[in-house]
Amino acid sequence: MLYEIKDAVAHPDHTVTITWADGARGVVDFTPFIERGELFSALREPDYFVRKMSILRGGIGLTWPNEVDFSADGLRHDAFPAEQAGEYDEPTGALADAHRARQPVTPQ
Repeated sequence: MLYEIKDAVAHPDHTVTITWADGARGVVDFTPFIERGELFSALREPDYFVRKMSILRGGIGLTWPNEVDFSADGLRHDAFPAEQAGEYDEPTGALADAHRARQPVTPQ
């Protein structure tokens, strides 16, 4: 699924409140990324995290000046992990049939 970010507000606690084009609003915690260090280290400074975040053209994600980009789709999944991922992630064949029937798949 291709999601579009309409609004995003970064907070000093390393979370971002995101509103998508379909009206869904969620909060994503960037702490796990920041804890990885390396390229994400610049995001550790709360003032930088808040002031330098911007929405990529077309709402396709969020970015910071050090070329740290997060896709709108990935952020949507982070905000709503239980939400169905989209057409390319849906089960197919026997797995889809078992999923619909809520029965375990038996290997053949």
